[in-house]
Amino acid sequence: MQKKCEIRWSNRYIFSYIEGPLFTKDLLNDLLNKFVKNERRIYTTFDLGLSYVFIDIDDKGYFIYNNKIFSLKDLLNIVEENFVYKYINDKIVRIDLYSDNNYYKLKPVGFDKAPTLEINGIQMHRTVEIDPWTDSYLKIKTLGSLRNKIVLDICTGLGYTAINALRRGAREVISIEKDKNVLDIASLNSWSKDLDKINILLGDALEVVSQFDDECFDVIIHDPPRFNVAGELYSLEFYKELHRILRRGGRMFHYTGEPGRHSNIDILKGIKNRLLKAGFSEIRWIDYAKGFLVLK
Repeated sequence: MQKKCEIRWSNRYIFSYIEGPLFTKDLLNDLLNKFVKNERRIYTTFDLGLSYVFIDIDDKGYFIYNNKIFSLKDLLNIVEENFVYKYINDKIVRIDLYSDNNYYKLKPVGFDKAPTLEINGIQMHRTVEIDPWTDSYLKIKTLGSLRNKIVLDICTGLGYTAINALRRGAREVISIEKDKNVLDIASLNSWSKDLDKINILLGDALEVVSQFDDECFDVIIHDPPRFNVAGELYSLEFYKELHRILRRGGRMFHYTGEPGRHSNIDILKGIKNRLLKAGFSEIRWIDYAKGFLVLK
């Protein structure tokens, strides 16, 4: 009988998505271009490409969405480049925040694509010739079928890997996130709304994983921030814990980022050596996902 991972960690995060249309400069410029061409019935998206609706714009640039009247001119004056805005409680709110000397923002990569999270200027997903959702999907793809698997996702972020794991058939996904500010940003992101189906544990990953029983996960997705930001998540001590909680025959994908830069070559060698010392039997570089597929 498959072992179930008992959650002993007390600090759980109850995710709740906040409804409301999303606006970006690219979206509004697209609407403006069509308006200038005298298009008055426009097929567009207000959730960054997840769904599309028809809106009717009058000759003065006003349109109705969800029983609210919006002015295209007013929105263009408010919404800045490289930010995502949301209409909440009769206000247009920019999705960013300062907290604990850190700056967080939801950064658009197109008006019809999943956005990325940016912390202190560092993006949490690949965005060059790839969009953040596809980036996360490719990480999950390395693991093959997840049907009926119990999955641990380390570093929730916007939740794209956890949600993709669930969509690929995982029986249960448990995700760990250290920073509540990140989850607060996610609660405003339409592409994160399915995080309400994920068991989110709020805390330091090294402390949280120590609470799990031996060999209780079928699959682990380890998607940490950069080495210089969260070096403890690349340590031998942490890898030993991951080896302990992964069942025999289980798989782990460990995202590391680009290997081609000279500054990363020694880091990648060190990661592979520590994974071997931790007891993992097979470690393969997966170029399309920029990380290691690890077997126990």
